[in-house]
Amino acid sequence: MQKMNLSLCALALLLFGSLSSVQSRAVDIVDDSNDVDNSIEAEPEEKPRGRPFEADWLKFTKSPPAKLQQAAGATLEIVCEMMGSQVPSIQWVVGHMPLSEIENLESNVVSEDAASAIVRVRSVHIIDHMLSEPRTYTCVGRTGSKTIYASTVVHPVRSDLVDMRMVREKQYPGPQKPRIIYTEKTHLDLIGSSVMLPCKVHARPRAEVTWLNNENKEVVQSHRYKVLPTGDLLISEIKWEDMGNYKCIARNSAGRDSADTFVYPVLVSILFSTILYLSTRTSCRM
Repeated sequence: MQKMNLSLCALALLLFGSLSSVQSRAVDIVDDSNDVDNSIEAEPEEKPRGRPFEADWLKFTKSPPAKLQQAAGATLEIVCEMMGSQVPSIQWVVGHMPLSEIENLESNVVSEDAASAIVRVRSVHIIDHMLSEPRTYTCVGRTGSKTIYASTVVHPVRSDLVDMRMVREKQYPGPQKPRIIYTEKTHLDLIGSSVMLPCKVHARPRAEVTWLNNENKEVVQSHRYKVLPTGDLLISEIKWEDMGNYKCIARNSAGRDSADTFVYPVLVSILFSTILYLSTRTSCRM
């Protein structure tokens, strides 16, 4: 039993990674107390029927910070990561919205129907214009009947540095290097399932997207591997030998960005044990 727990714990660490950090690129944090947990979990609905596990579950692996300070002329990125059963979706709400409306918000992210999957998803909200006033950005995650969310208040450039009366909230001019804003960090599913690995990109001009497979070779279109016009990678009927790291690469004239997804095909017995372990634990002790 102890050996099994250690194996499941090792798999949990692979899937979750670090649970502690709250980060954002190209920004200054307002204060040093940003590591507070500002996430909220909505009341669960009735347990779903006909599913391989008793209830939907969803947890933050990286919640967005409570406060951020915008820097003059800098693009701001707010990062939100979560992991759960099926394929969780993440979307962003800009401005204040009543909690009841957030809980009932319909997702604008189309996700695959993968009742047996465990997925860790990452979303980045880009602010590429100067704000004229403080604004709230809420990361909303959903899977099945489960909803969780956390908000970040972004403060504009300090008034002693910029005349706020002259600020017009327009997009920064010129080309922007690609930023991959929606991807999966880990995708665990049953052998024989088909998996969709998203790769959504923010760029100007539009970025070209390519994928490298688990042998670090460029993915060639075939009956099992398809790079879709959206930039997503579809792998049909995954096999044990498909396990490994897949890299999405986005390029344009201004630069490039990349993101990795680890695909883990498993047997039914391992999947169910992992679901039970992850849904009831928040940390591992070796």
